[in-house]
Amino acid sequence: MARSEKRARKANTKPPGKRKGGDNRAAGLVDRQIGELIRARRLSQNISQEKLAAALGMTFQQVQKYEKGTNRVAASTLMRIARALDCEITELLPGV
Repeated sequence: MARSEKRARKANTKPPGKRKGGDNRAAGLVDRQIGELIRARRLSQNISQEKLAAALGMTFQQVQKYEKGTNRVAASTLMRIARALDCEITELLPGV
């Protein structure tokens, strides 16, 4: 068997949905729902992404990724976001 064929077979042995290195922490449905709740709360407080980002010590692009559900929000970060938005952390969790 040729070397390229071996590589092709090896490349196809990973289960679907797994990232390189076996990391399966990609953002999903709950992350999108949390992002929607963050965005709704931010807008209800008339706070821009830039202002929230400044309060959290991050870029507005990072806040944007959280709101879109592109990136997962760590529990500690969610606590900081809740404080910055003057709400309980449970208000930013879906189904709670």
